[in-house]
Amino acid sequence: MGWAGVYGAALAEEGAARPERPVEEAPAADTVVITASRLPGETRPTWQAIQRSTVLDMKDILVQQPGLSVSGGSGASQQWYVRGLGENELTFTVDGAGQSTQVFHHQSRFMFDPALLKTIQIDKGAGAASAGIGVTGGAIRMTTVDATDLLAEGQTVGARVSLGAHSNEGWSGSLAGYGRVGAFDALLVVNRVDDRAYDDGDGQSVPYSAVQQDAYLAKLGWTLADGHRLVLSQRREAQQGARPLRLNVLGLAGLPPFDSDLTQTTTNLEYEGADLGFLTQVRANVFDMQVDDQRNAAGPMPTTGFASLLPARSRAELHSSGANLELASDWGDHRLLYGYNLRREEIRNPGATVGRGREDKTDQGVYVEGIWSFEPVTLTTGLRYDRYRMTNTSSQQAEDGVWNPSLAAVWAVSPRLDLTARAAQASRSPRLHEAYVLGLPWGDTYRLADDIKPERAFSRELGLDWHDGPLSATATVFKQTIRDYLGSRYDAATDITTQANIGRLESPGYELAVAWQQDGLALRLGTTYSEPRVNGRYEQSTLDNVPTGRQWLSAVSYRFAAPRVTVSWRGRYQQRLSVPLYDDTTGAVSGHDAKPGYGVHDVSITWQPLATDVLNLNLAIQNVGNKRYLSQTNFCYTNQTACLPEPGRDVRLSANYKF
Repeated sequence: MGWAGVYGAALAEEGAARPERPVEEAPAADTVVITASRLPGETRPTWQAIQRSTVLDMKDILVQQPGLSVSGGSGASQQWYVRGLGENELTFTVDGAGQSTQVFHHQSRFMFDPALLKTIQIDKGAGAASAGIGVTGGAIRMTTVDATDLLAEGQTVGARVSLGAHSNEGWSGSLAGYGRVGAFDALLVVNRVDDRAYDDGDGQSVPYSAVQQDAYLAKLGWTLADGHRLVLSQRREAQQGARPLRLNVLGLAGLPPFDSDLTQTTTNLEYEGADLGFLTQVRANVFDMQVDDQRNAAGPMPTTGFASLLPARSRAELHSSGANLELASDWGDHRLLYGYNLRREEIRNPGATVGRGREDKTDQGVYVEGIWSFEPVTLTTGLRYDRYRMTNTSSQQAEDGVWNPSLAAVWAVSPRLDLTARAAQASRSPRLHEAYVLGLPWGDTYRLADDIKPERAFSRELGLDWHDGPLSATATVFKQTIRDYLGSRYDAATDITTQANIGRLESPGYELAVAWQQDGLALRLGTTYSEPRVNGRYEQSTLDNVPTGRQWLSAVSYRFAAPRVTVSWRGRYQQRLSVPLYDDTTGAVSGHDAKPGYGVHDVSITWQPLATDVLNLNLAIQNVGNKRYLSQTNFCYTNQTACLPEPGRDVRLSANYKF
């Protein structure tokens, strides 16, 4: 098995079909299986892998994936990057539901509790035609667990209880109940992670990093007939704590901490069907998502200076609703996908004193994608049309549409070697502003350029996937280009900031990996590098792009047959990055700064004393060397004093029992 199975992140192109190969069970105790193909087919559940780990948040899962980076801090402080591109260029969905708008640029818009996770799919670069709305830099797609995933054959009711503690510092607990009666099944999962302020590698407590995270998932499923299923679900994630206004920056900047309450509630109705006349498969969902961010100052506000203009109490609201329809028809060995995507978003700030205090946008897309099998070559061709319409807080309106083609190929040169090639274009509409900022005295000073256009991303990739018995290797070289790149221009004379097409982003790079798996032993080593530049310059922007040094990932694990014990070690290494500094007047390079490199090691052991998954006992030590280090994707750029450090050594214990 190659990198995709052992390491958990496939480097395969998302739009091209790949020949199926037998997949063994990966021996790593904390491996979470991640797929990288949107094509219909078998997916592998990750619920069991979560139970065999000490995972507390999604960072624990995704930080080990090639090409992915996460900034420092806890909870919503953590911001996400794929091949150096930030959340403005990424799509996050859970069961097909998602939104693309920020509450505030100092915090992430990605909220999901891994206790609810079934599978993850990671797409890198511009998406294929069927990838959905706005996939210009990549997508992270998750599905949630069902009762049918947890019930054993012949079982009609079940439960699982999980408890954990970690030395740096807090506890976690989860309870799941599930059952099936006739054609109906139901699931309820509740989870809490209570984190106190953590210590960095120097033993210094990171102030205001304590956060309480709660989540639940309720699902009701109805199997109408063989191959036809309807699922209604509601999911809620919440984070509370005394937090700084700027979650991704160390320190308060003269402000008091804020009692913060951030919640996200999603209601989703899904249908999956098969063999409906000429339709081989049907997938559809409608969703409604509400995000509510409330902050109340826990102390006196400043009475002078810029900070005195900020509100002591604020509330920002995001609403996203939409629908997705994907149809598949087969002709012999070929498949045709076609469908429709709709997403309507609105942001509101009830405290706004200027402008409308709200903005709204509607994105729609239709697509057709053909998967053509001409052994030994599989071609994927696609065409997508996206259109948007938006109104900002100043009542400006914008509307436009873009055609986006895509092409991919996989050549099975031999049973051991596949060669791949992919070229895809995707577009992203202009962004709504930040809901928190709409409530500030200058909330109406953000405008749209009169000639604003959607940005267009182009991805070109070449790759190979080779395996020979226990040994496998993958390699990918890519170049990502975003034309009509969306950014901001500030006019000091009018104090107006305008969202406009500011130029061109280019990001070349590569990913390489080698793995060995035989019996209970698994070894893997990989490296990835990307170099995003805007108009030829290093232009770090928290939500848009953050260049980092070369990344190395390594792991060794061994699973004993008896007793049923798995031990593993993982290493993460980030090489130093030299950062050019530019003269404000001439624009020429005036010097260099650096983002320091680092290396971090984790170890873990899992024991299943009953020789089944009924009982799991897990021990892990994160950051074994207690190293103080800073993620290179931190907001602070090279100002080290403002960076949120990563946690120091953390000893974690967890246990779960299945009834």
